[in-house]
Amino acid sequence: MISDNELRNIENLARLRLDGPSREKFRIQLSRIIEFVEKLREVDTSAIRGEKGEGAGASLLREDEPRRGLSPEEALASSPRKEKGQFKIPPVIEEG
Repeated sequence: MISDNELRNIENLARLRLDGPSREKFRIQLSRIIEFVEKLREVDTSAIRGEKGEGAGASLLREDEPRRGLSPEEALASSPRKEKGQFKIPPVIEEG
């Protein structure tokens, strides 16, 4: 089980403020995750081939090649709302 100091440090790093039952629930869940990761570290993977460019594990993605992108007009062509050469969207944050 993670300690109070460790939990406070995690709360600070994640900018969380947990109180009461939610704090204890978070501590239990996080402790279980850490225990599971520790178990995974014990697994012998020495017989498993690496995936770097080998067989079925090789990347199926294409090579990254530079190519012409959309012009501003092409990008805006299917936009339902545009203004001054930009996408016009409803405000996300309301003032006031």
